[in-house]
Amino acid sequence: MRNPGRADSIAILLASIAAACAPDDGAQGDATAFTIGNGSSPTDAGATEASDTDDDDTGDSATASSTASSTSPTTATTGDPTGDPTGEGGTCDFDMTAAIQLSVDVSWGGGLAVLAGAGAIDIWLLADLAPGGGDVAVTGRVCRIELPDFETGLLAGNETYGTMFPDAIWSSPTMPTVDAVATIASADPGAALHLERGAVVLGGTMANPLDDAWPSDWHALSSVDHDGDGAPGVTATAKTGGNYAYPRIEVLDSNARAQSLYLVSRTILEFDGTIDTCDAASGDASVTMENHNVGCATVGGGSCSDGQTTTLDNNLPEFIIDGGAFELVRLPDGAGCSDVFAALP
Repeated sequence: MRNPGRADSIAILLASIAAACAPDDGAQGDATAFTIGNGSSPTDAGATEASDTDDDDTGDSATASSTASSTSPTTATTGDPTGDPTGEGGTCDFDMTAAIQLSVDVSWGGGLAVLAGAGAIDIWLLADLAPGGGDVAVTGRVCRIELPDFETGLLAGNETYGTMFPDAIWSSPTMPTVDAVATIASADPGAALHLERGAVVLGGTMANPLDDAWPSDWHALSSVDHDGDGAPGVTATAKTGGNYAYPRIEVLDSNARAQSLYLVSRTILEFDGTIDTCDAASGDASVTMENHNVGCATVGGGSCSDGQTTTLDNNLPEFIIDGGAFELVRLPDGAGCSDVFAALP
């Protein structure tokens, strides 16, 4: 088991991420630095202090009613002295809709409950790029997040756990957006591209997402129902069937299990890459992520107790980022998440 206060693998990363979308078709079942840290008490109107919930909520999505949080808008600058990415200094027009896929290799150490392992976190995003005044503003939403499965050792039953985010949750109108800052050396293939450091908080709120310390205790987080399902944070559901088991939430009672987890995560990321063509870019991604489980729904109905929530928060693997990369591809105007998945499967 990891030490109390360490975040679980399911954090999304969520999401954490910096771009996104509202899916337009059926939902589908969910040199780099990575840290899971622990600080200040975030604040936001409409946010609620994280605690046990009385709802028997699962991972089903619904139309949200809470207020979305977003980072401060940031922009991207081109090297064209005219300040126009489509002007005489370059051949590419960066006024476009784009698909972005972020793929991160991760590993985690073993403990009393969790076996050491490795896998990948994949995140798909739909972004709008808008040149103006020498800048290119980048805004978007998450389309999908996929997390690696992990296994427990003998003391925890030699079980396999997996977690997913239904695609439909990302269509919530209150899901946070990320407005990021990019710098493009010129509007030509081969030019360097840099996405400045940006942050997004999913399932919660912080006064300063980029610089506030991450709290060591999940109770200190202010949760927000960003997916609109009536539960705090963003809901992830446990995978079922085959060799999968529901995560344990009691040390001494193997029958106590969670079917849904309520998560709050902060993701900070930065890209360094190259304009490959006028329609594509790729490069390295640097990611920092902190996560907490702030509640859960038990198998058979009911909400997890405070102690069960803490057990779940404390006893899942701690990811270490081994490397990250991104791909960006131009999409037709009006494209949706299905186009993102088709362009970057």
